[in-house]
Parts: sequence; structure tokens; C-alpha cells
Amino acid sequence: VFEYQDRGFKWCIENQTKDTNPNGLLNLEVKDPKQQAYIYNCEGATVQITGKIKSIILDKCTRCNLVFDTAISACEIVNSKSVQIQVKNTCPSFSIDKTDGCLVYLSKESIPITVFVTSKSSEMNVSWPDENDEMKEAPIPEQFQHKLVNGSITSDVSDLYH
Repeated sequence: VFEYQDRGFKWCIENQTKDTNPNGLLNLEVKDPKQQAYIYNCEGATVQITGKIKSIILDKCTRCNLVFDTAISACEIVNSKSVQIQVKNTCPSFSIDKTDGCLVYLSKESIPITVFVTSKSSEMNVSWPDENDEMKEAPIPEQFQHKLVNGSITSDVSDLYH
């Protein structure tokens, strides 16, 4: 499936593999920033989204690559394995849920505005260009410690990451 659903302003890309398209590359050109992309159950495919899009969901994908220009609200990665995502311009939020193996490449424009929300995920990394345009990479913490302090729960990254 690679179709646009007018109701809901949604692009549906489903069950694509590296064998369904030449070079495994799927190009999606977004013409309206109200549009969304839902990428489901793909394996070994590369999805390239050009233009400004409202949001992107990558669900139940394995060994897939996603490259996009701008997401206005968020990019969500859920139930996936060994995926790589690159934002060329900006994306204010990445949500990573129930995913094992996720590498997010940020652009310089995204660095000051992007936040990550994660749950039930492992092997998450983020890569970004430094002031000399050399790529740096760091893990996104998976383990936290929580304490009850004066009637409130406080949370910190576990000492394993310090």
C-alpha cells in the first residue's frame, strides 16, 4: 500500500520491502502541511519525505530508514527494530516507544528545539553535527532511578550513564 487518504489528510505506506521498489526507495512529496504519514510493517525500505508534513508515525518496521525535511509536530517510532531516522530541517519532538535499535540524526536547525520522549525502548542513539560539522553520537538513556522525596517522585538517569 502506498496511497493518500483524503479524509484525514493521511499518507499510508504499508508492507513495503526493499524488493517492492527499485533500491528499496519510496519517495513521498508532501504538498500540504496538514498531511500526515503512517508507515506500517515495512522491512528494509527507505522512505524519503520531501516538504513540510504535520506528523510521521513509523509503526512495526524493521531495518527501515526514514529521511524527511520538516515535521511540524512530531515523529513517532513505535514497535520497531533497527531503524534510522534523519531530519534535514526541523522536528520538535521524537517519541520512541517499544522500539529496539533506533538512531536519530538531527540537523543543526533541530538541535535547540528537539525533545525525545521514550518508553519501553532500548539501543537508542542520537547523532548531530557539532560546531565543526563533525558528527557526534550519544546514547539516549534507558535506565533511570526514582526516589520518593518529600511526597513527590524524583527521577534521574541511572549512574550507569554518568
